[in-house]
Formats: sequence, structure tokens, C-alpha cells
Amino acid sequence: MVEALRERGILAKVLVAFAAVYLIWGSTFLGIRIAIESLPPMLMAAARLLAAGLLLLVWARVTGVRWPRGVELRNAALVGLMLPAIGNGAVTLGTTHVPSGLVALMVATIPLWMALFASFGPDAVRPSGRGLAGLVLGFAGIALLLGPALADAAHADFPALWALIPIVGALSWSWGSLWSRRVRMPASPLATTGVGMLVGGVFLLIVSGAAGEFARFDPARVTWASAAALAYLAVFGSVIGFSAYLYLLRTVPPGTVATYAFVNPVVAMALGWVFAHEQLAPRTLGAAGLVIVAVALITSAKPGRPVRAKAVAEPASAPAPSPAVARES
Repeated sequence: MVEALRERGILAKVLVAFAAVYLIWGSTFLGIRIAIESLPPMLMAAARLLAAGLLLLVWARVTGVRWPRGVELRNAALVGLMLPAIGNGAVTLGTTHVPSGLVALMVATIPLWMALFASFGPDAVRPSGRGLAGLVLGFAGIALLLGPALADAAHADFPALWALIPIVGALSWSWGSLWSRRVRMPASPLATTGVGMLVGGVFLLIVSGAAGEFARFDPARVTWASAAALAYLAVFGSVIGFSAYLYLLRTVPPGTVATYAFVNPVVAMALGWVFAHEQLAPRTLGAAGLVIVAVALITSAKPGRPVRAKAVAEPASAPAPSPAVARES
């Protein structure tokens, strides 16, 4: 793959994009922890997305990027709801009650859900042996982390039900990522990201208002640390990180893009331990090891066989799958 990227003249861009999703996104969990110290969580998440969306759309306007219309605009808006709104919103809400390193570990399950979702539907792909082993190990890691807490919530190290909220975000992010590869999207990642962030921000702003955060918000109590963290999340985490992610989704195989999922928890746990004094219990480290190994197995596994391949091949006159269907699988 490296040689192919070098021949296309985009190897440097791909490496920079991977650095963004590896390191910047790994640091955003600590950034969220700092930002919500004096900012309501949903209001903070909404402000982050609205600021990022406006910056991107202004830049798109200045550089002459074509504004998406019709189905492209609708699809970009839906991706914004599934990824930055529900995905990042769930992470922010989970971080209010769960250590940021553990939230990062929950988000690391994204490749597990993507592999699981890809095995269902009309274009389903049966996972290979290595991929299936990764799924089993990954869900074993989740069970190790959450099982005892769910069984004995009163004495848990953290409110276990809150730890499930980032998993809901991971589910939405996984489904949205796969769906975005199968539908018509704006030609410019800049326009796609800008529209998605703006729509996601409006959605979270409505959620924030419904939760009564407007009444509890006091601008005078916002610390400089929280304000700086919000600015970092908007510019680096949203504008740079999300643009890099969408670029990678269009440029390299999704399994390769998904490798960020087992780098982010390592970065997040290390930063949380150093700067936020978050404890790393043996059970947490064991669960992290299982999830990371699981994601490594899934992302390195060979593509599985289409589930419907046998059924399609049986009729002598049946046509071969179209290139579009093959790509979507």
C-alpha cells in the first residue's frame, strides 16, 4: 500500500492525516475532561462543533469550494448527526462520570462494531478466522471491564451505566462511517466536514437546552483552562482531526484507518494518568490489552468472503457482482 500511495504522490498527506487521528484524537479525551470542569458537557460539545463548522465553511467559501446541494447536502448532514453529534456527544457525556482513559477504551471498540455491522445486510461480508477471533477477544475485553461493575453497580469503581454511553457513541460512529462510504457525499472533505459539524452542533445545542444547561450556565465561572481546552477541541480535535479522518476514509482501506482505535486509548490513558491522576487498575489494563489485541487482529485480517457469494454463484445465468457492490462490501 505504501508504494501505491507513493506512486499517487499522496504518501506524505496520508502520514500527516494518520498522525492527526493517532495523536490529536488521543489527546482530545483529556481535553474534554478539562473543558467540562467549568462548562456544561452538552453545551461545550455544541460550542465545539459549531465553532469548527463555521470555521470550515468560512474557509470553504474563501477558497471557492462548491457548496453541496440536494442529496449530497442531506448525506453530509446525516453523517454529522451520526459521527460528531452522537459520537462525540456520547463521549463528552460519558467523560462527566467515567475516567477519560476508560472512555477512550470504549471508543476503541469502533472496529469491533464495524466488523460486526459489515457481516450483516445485503452486502454482508463473513469475517475471516482472524477477524472472528478479534471480535471474540474484543467483546471479552468489554465484558471484563464492565461485567463486574454492571453486576455490582453499588460498589463499582465508576458508574457502569455511564460507561455504556460512549459505546452508544461508538455504535453510531461505526454505522455512520460505513454508511458514508456507500452514499453520495460532497466532493470536498472540507464541505462535508463543515456541514456535518454545523448540523451536529445545532443538534447538541438543542439537547443542551432540553437538558436545562442554559439555566445552569454561568459564563463568569468558566476557567481559562476550560476555555483553552474548548478552543483546542474545536480547532485541532474537530477541524483538523475530523477532516483527516474523512480524508483517510476516502484514500486508504477502512481497516487501515481503524488502526487509530488502538492507538488513541494508549495516548488517552497515558495523558489521563500523567495530567489528571487517573488510576489504572489491573482489570482496566487487562481489558485494554484484550481490546487492543482484538482491534489489531481485526484490522490486520484478510477481507472475508461475501455472505451471499454462494447463493449468487449457484444459478448458471446469474450475473457477477457489479464493481460498485464489490467496493461497498
